Amino acid sequence: MMSKTIYFYGVALALLFIFDSCKAPQQTVKKLVSEEESKNLSLLTDDQKQQFQYLFIEGIKQRTLGNVDEAIKIFSRCLEMDPSSSTSLYEIANIHLVRGDFQSAMIMLERAVSLNPQNKYYQVLLAKIYQQNKLYEKAAKTFEVLSELVPDNDEYPLYRADMYSMAGKLDVALACYDELEKKWGITESLALGKQAIYLKQGKKKEAYNEIETLIKQNQVNTKYYGLLADMYLADSVMDKSLEYYNKLLQFKPDDGFVHFSLANYYRIAKDYTKAFENIKIGFEDANLELETKVQMYLLLVQSDDHHLTDGQQLELIHILIDKHIDDERPRSLLAEYYLGKKQNSEAREQLRLVVEINKGNYAYWERLLFVENDLSDWKSMETDSKTAVKYFPEQPILYVLDAVAKIQLGDFQDVYAVLDSAEVKANNNVQVLSQVYTYRAEVYYKQKKYDEAYKWFDKVVEIDPQNYMAMNNYAYYLSLRSLKLDVAEKLSNLVIKNNPNNSTYLDTYAWVLFKKKDYQLAKFYMESALSNSTEENPVLVEHYGDILFFLNEKEKAIQQWEKSLKMGNQSKVLPEKIQKIIFIESVED
Repeated sequence: MMSKTIYFYGVALALLFIFDSCKAPQQTVKKLVSEEESKNLSLLTDDQKQQFQYLFIEGIKQRTLGNVDEAIKIFSRCLEMDPSSSTSLYEIANIHLVRGDFQSAMIMLERAVSLNPQNKYYQVLLAKIYQQNKLYEKAAKTFEVLSELVPDNDEYPLYRADMYSMAGKLDVALACYDELEKKWGITESLALGKQAIYLKQGKKKEAYNEIETLIKQNQVNTKYYGLLADMYLADSVMDKSLEYYNKLLQFKPDDGFVHFSLANYYRIAKDYTKAFENIKIGFEDANLELETKVQMYLLLVQSDDHHLTDGQQLELIHILIDKHIDDERPRSLLAEYYLGKKQNSEAREQLRLVVEINKGNYAYWERLLFVENDLSDWKSMETDSKTAVKYFPEQPILYVLDAVAKIQLGDFQDVYAVLDSAEVKANNNVQVLSQVYTYRAEVYYKQKKYDEAYKWFDKVVEIDPQNYMAMNNYAYYLSLRSLKLDVAEKLSNLVIKNNPNNSTYLDTYAWVLFKKKDYQLAKFYMESALSNSTEENPVLVEHYGDILFFLNEKEKAIQQWEKSLKMGNQSKVLPEKIQKIIFIESVED
């Protein structure tokens, strides 16, 4: 479904702002030292005080340099000298916070606050940690302390109410908002906070009243109309929802956001024609950033009930292309559309334009190369992979794809150097190394260096026992030369257990069984391969005929061979097999 929060400005959003705006400025050691800490420092000798100061400054230095483990050790030594050093606890807490260890940070900050409760920076950081740990009630009480420490800061009482709301203490939060309203009067933050609570409590009338009060106070603030329209839409009060959307439209007739909201309204009302009309207007808004339009498009096409025709999808994409001609993203959307329709040539054309506009996006290059792989356009794939390597020399997959193209083109002279580069760039990534070893094995096999090929296949199986393509090919190659048939059967059996509906893998297993003279079982798996094949494969049909021949079903065997020949099988021995009604094993090229 499309988002209905275009005009929603919830209280929780304000909470994200607090901790950016309340970062503690850099303090000297003396300013952060509490009275209790000063007493403890005064108990130290002058040499110990000097050593403490040196250690603390060195800890700050190491933290600044990014040597956080060393910094923690140094601040811990400070604590050994003075267990009441809240400044050291504060610094350690900050390091834990950066690391994402909120539990340890909380423990350190709670100790720091207990030693120096008057330090507002400690309290603010502790509130942040409580929020991260979802201890909202503790965060609320911390903001209550902050409100007393800094009475001229109006934000802390508001955050206190927000935290009580998030803690589920709705009545307490509401009382906090009411208390602030008596002091400040009606404000947006308070009204939205109360509205959110009333919605949680199921008090719809009170929730509506809060927004309507805001509208009465400020009739030109359009977002309130949008919020009220969204609320009515969520409650299926369609006439009131449309009324407020139309009021919003009077203020902003060309605003893309407004038309997206109307599109959502009409989609829910099942008026898909008007929904599409408003989406188009939104897309044509030159003042609306492309990112928002792209998100809207993706929300539409990824929903199960978008009701967009193929023509409408294309129309929207072309509006984006026209309005944002210098941005590659609309053409990327068009490429994805074509790929979804299996129009790979058209997708490739768009992806070439995409990488021409933005050569610095690795994902685009990889997408283009995989499409060229699917199109079996090996020459373009080789050329484009070389170009991509110039921009992304550290990406091992680019070298692998270059190698694939070279193998398909029969360019074995340079392929080993490319695979060597891929192996170096792989940096011990098992998945990439598995591909490198696989293609190295394939090259050796194509060059009839069979022992070398088998050695590399063995390495693939060793490091990546889930590389089923390599295992399948290995088993097939062994069976073609009638070598290690037990190993071939074991490998192939493992492959089909994990890929029971893959016709290619089933064909290999059937062929291994055929070479082991287990013709009845081979027939079973070959018939499974044929039934699972999405398109007619002349090689599978020929193999099926071979199996039938050895089961003494020669008439059926000839029918399958003839069928395979008509399907375009280029086997040199197949016509002779049909003519002489004999089995002739195909010779490897």
